[in-house]
Amino acid sequence: MTNTIDSVRRYFLGVKALLWPRSGERLVPALSGILLAASFPPLHLLVLPFIGLVPFALWVQGLSPDAEGLRAAVRGSLVFGAMYFGLVFYWILIALIWFTWLAIPAFVGLMMMFVGLAALFGWALHRFLHTVRAPLWIALPIAWTAAEWFRAHWPSTLASSWLGLGTSLTGFPELIGFAEIVGARGVTLWLALVNGLVASLILDLRGRRGWGRKTLLILLVITVPMGWSLWRAETLQLREAGRVAVVQPNIPEHIKLDQRIAIDSTHASLSRLMQRIEPGSVDLVVMPEVTLPVFPKADVHSGFLAPIQNYARELGVPVLFGATGFTGDIYREFTPFNSAFVMEPSGLTDFQYDKRYLVPFVERVPLVPASWLTGLPYFGGFGVGSVWPLLEVDGSTYGVLICYESTYPEGARTYRLEGADLLLNITNDAWFGREPFYSRTTALWQHPAHLVMRAIENRMGVARSANTGISLYVDPVGRVHNQTNLFEPDVRIDNVLTTDEITFFTRFGDLAGNGAAFAAALLLLASLRFSRRPASLDPSEAQV
Repeated sequence: MTNTIDSVRRYFLGVKALLWPRSGERLVPALSGILLAASFPPLHLLVLPFIGLVPFALWVQGLSPDAEGLRAAVRGSLVFGAMYFGLVFYWILIALIWFTWLAIPAFVGLMMMFVGLAALFGWALHRFLHTVRAPLWIALPIAWTAAEWFRAHWPSTLASSWLGLGTSLTGFPELIGFAEIVGARGVTLWLALVNGLVASLILDLRGRRGWGRKTLLILLVITVPMGWSLWRAETLQLREAGRVAVVQPNIPEHIKLDQRIAIDSTHASLSRLMQRIEPGSVDLVVMPEVTLPVFPKADVHSGFLAPIQNYARELGVPVLFGATGFTGDIYREFTPFNSAFVMEPSGLTDFQYDKRYLVPFVERVPLVPASWLTGLPYFGGFGVGSVWPLLEVDGSTYGVLICYESTYPEGARTYRLEGADLLLNITNDAWFGREPFYSRTTALWQHPAHLVMRAIENRMGVARSANTGISLYVDPVGRVHNQTNLFEPDVRIDNVLTTDEITFFTRFGDLAGNGAAFAAALLLLASLRFSRRPASLDPSEAQV
């Protein structure tokens, strides 16, 4: 027994010696993590996305090319990942801890995956630089963008597109209009390229080599895409496609979790808000995700939906609302869906969109068959939708994204290819905070920022209805307008703008992300091929 304990102890001490960051492997990686995390909403600090990776890149470039240097890169990357992903995703723990202690293991598990991905990024960057001897300004954007691509393509609901680096510039949409060509991940590639060029310039200055050409290259790489984007913002032809009302009932999550109280509270809030919409003034009314915690197809005669039908009758327009869909026998075994429905003056229509990108653990436990979770029909076992139905109203066509789906470019792009004029996003961001200012998390601002990218990528307008806010509109240039305040019942009405453009990104998809992932695979293969090739001890020799 003693020998076994000693063996386990020696094993963990060995792991600690291998992975625990040492002196000189903490400060610089942590600095890069903080700079990048501060780039995102709500701060929207313009300069940081262009330089946040520079300290980390210079640090990895300065490591020795041998195995110990590679291990140091991995250890420093663990610090970088813990700081970066910890600051970006801290809200997962804070948002869910109010409702279940399972938030703790879920957060720890997700952070382990994210930090592990950061370690893989640092490992790959070191090999690209010191084994393949790729220039820093090439190795960095490929490694970073490939890691971001990989994070968005993990199996099941482990995948996460939340806050790719390109999303950091959504506060300046006129500057990133070239996303209509390269997509959000192409903006990430561009930002990482600028970081790599700035780091290379610093190395040139240190080595007292010529810096004029690289400075000119940096200026061109920054200004040409921005200049084109500014021109595009001024010349893009916009048109009105629909007048849409977005409703924000403002029902706190702890109330929504109690079905009876949630239904009563929601109807009370809606009855006040809907009086602010004049009959004939809009084409469509949009209510948030899970407006009512009911099964419309099973509860059609229960009276729960009667007020919504009354609103449709009084206004003379369809009402889109969120509720729960299902397959199977509602009284025995069934699979629930997070769904969107449409109520017309004559009654509930056949339109039903079932959410396709599910929130990890909350809606679908990753890698676990849904049949294993039939005892928990409202947690972890939601079904995955299979189609992208279009909603047609008065000559305009709408595509619906529910909540977290706005972070993925695939859904909006598919809708556009199918002929959608506009996007509707219904969401319940009450999970991300409560009314007191100190209880609000950055996720409340991060989440809607993704819609700016979806609008630019496809040059189509967006209307967003959020239970507790932020409800808003986005035009095809990416400009946000007529947004609500958080945690206030409200209704907004606006003309949603769109274009007749089918962009390069819409037609061909994420070529930048796919290309970076392919290039990274080639560089990794090359690093294995040349792993025995003598590496230069001069960390600046690889620069061009």
